[in-house]
Amino acid sequence: MNDVSQRVVDAARACLGTPFYHQGRVAGIGLDCIGLVVHAVKQVGVTVEDECNYGREPQGQKLHAALISHGFEMVDNIIAGDVLLFRFNGEPQHVGLAVSPDAMVHSYAPIGRVVETNLGETWQRRIAGIYRLPQLVQEA
Repeated sequence: MNDVSQRVVDAARACLGTPFYHQGRVAGIGLDCIGLVVHAVKQVGVTVEDECNYGREPQGQKLHAALISHGFEMVDNIIAGDVLLFRFNGEPQHVGLAVSPDAMVHSYAPIGRVVETNLGETWQRRIAGIYRLPQLVQEA
């Protein structure tokens, strides 16, 4: 893991325990799943457009399109710092930030806060896409 990806992981982990809050963007106060990703990336100086005008029921294709339009590239393997897009009921609608190939940090509404979760079989099956910012995370 390079220095930049380590800083992204550290920024995400610093948010552990932050309450889930729809459209939340403030670490320690409230974050939703994309709010956590935006926060962590901004902490390392990468500017991404941040649109908070979305409903409680995410539209999966819009999430994919937004990640691509913000410069993320789809990749096939997970490394620390990657954004993971997950599908539920067939539609992509949740994101997490990989902290390793086997774990992620995410703000998860059913739990009510930012947590670190192992990417077990159930989560692996739900992956709809793996996204990487080239200027943020580079494989050594």
